[in-house]
Amino acid sequence: MLDASIRTKAVAIISSHHANGTIVCLSPEAEQEGLNQGMKVSLARRMSHSAQLIPYNTSLYSRMNQYVYHTLASFSPIVEPAAFGRFYADMSGMQSIYKDLTQAGYRIFKEIQFKSNLDSRIGISNNKLVSQISTDVIHEHISQVKSGDEPQFLSPLPSRILPSSQEISVNRIINFLFLRKVQSIQKITSDYQTGSILFGSHYPRISREAKGEDNSIVQPPRMREHVMVQKVLSSDTNDENILRPVVQELAEQVALQLRSRMKIAGTLTLDIYYTDGYKSTRKGSIHYNDNHSVIGTCTQLFTRAHNRRNRIRSILIDATKLKLTANQLNLFDDVQLESKILSVALDKIRGRYGFDVIKPLAALAG
Repeated sequence: MLDASIRTKAVAIISSHHANGTIVCLSPEAEQEGLNQGMKVSLARRMSHSAQLIPYNTSLYSRMNQYVYHTLASFSPIVEPAAFGRFYADMSGMQSIYKDLTQAGYRIFKEIQFKSNLDSRIGISNNKLVSQISTDVIHEHISQVKSGDEPQFLSPLPSRILPSSQEISVNRIINFLFLRKVQSIQKITSDYQTGSILFGSHYPRISREAKGEDNSIVQPPRMREHVMVQKVLSSDTNDENILRPVVQELAEQVALQLRSRMKIAGTLTLDIYYTDGYKSTRKGSIHYNDNHSVIGTCTQLFTRAHNRRNRIRSILIDATKLKLTANQLNLFDDVQLESKILSVALDKIRGRYGFDVIKPLAALAG
């Protein structure tokens, strides 16, 4: 869109120009030259001298993401942004405006293509889970899974398509029992006693997912109050000495925003995005919003989530289910009191001179 001269050329988006950077995505012309997603920048440069390597532009993608959101919001009053380029729209009660949902889907597709020149995939179903999966596995522009067809649609798909399969304990059971397809999980979870013994506390969730059941509602941004921060690393790495200061910096940003709202987080989600596209997620909660408490929780979540040797591309922390908190401190908790006083002092300095004016020693060393 911004540079017409590269539309038919070999182009690859990279995480950084560093030799250890990786290809995030690429054009068909770049694929024809032998490049592929996740390839190191150093190798890409040796394989192709004509491919143009463009660094990842978070600011540009954020603006485009917001533009697509506003375009989609003209078709439904309830639209939930889920991630870059992914949205959920609640089309309930829109029958008087659109002949059917497929027609609405084509209108949305055409509008996005006309306004932004971006192709899109639209999955139509009764819930968010099946709609998301359909856009991941079906390469047509418009796809629809009718009510009642969810188990049949999911059965031939690989087990890793289910969100619960990303949990370490669930993944181990799936691999141990060779449950390669969703239909195998459907069979084994159809019996409550067997399923609960194998999957334990994860049984209810994976049983619902295997049948294509999802009761979560579409929530527009104004109803989904949250604090989200993300860091795309300048160079993909698995060096703990670099990654832990990044987690600490993100945690301090979350803590600062929570204190400014006088909130704590009922749910704290930490996502790790690896160079091969794999995502690892862990969840917790925050009972206090001082730096010490938030950093401690985020560090624990990172330790639990980071269980692979692959290099990490980005880390995201999302605090949701925010609740008002009183400023009352624990009378016998000296650590929390000291952390609260220090956090407030840092807030004043950063509020005047900027967040980056003070950083932990580990971050400077990294």
